[in-house]
Amino acid sequence: MLHIIKTEIGYQQALRYLSQDDQVILVENACYLITDKNLTLPSACFVLQPDLSARGLMPLVSESTQVVDFNGFVELTERHVNSTTWE
Repeated sequence: MLHIIKTEIGYQQALRYLSQDDQVILVENACYLITDKNLTLPSACFVLQPDLSARGLMPLVSESTQVVDFNGFVELTERHVNSTTWE
């Protein structure tokens, strides 16, 4: 399943339902989660580049952050039969 996370609260809610095969994409204000050094994001976590850029967060992206553009977002949705959005 693909979990589309829009906010920090949405991320906290989604954590209860994530399974090993799930993937996560951070969009909108959830992009700020990459700045939290105390937070360990799942290894299958992606961040939407246009949302990072709009918030001035691109300089804070670490090498381990998987950044995708809109085409990458579409590819993620194509890989998964199911997706859910957390706001």
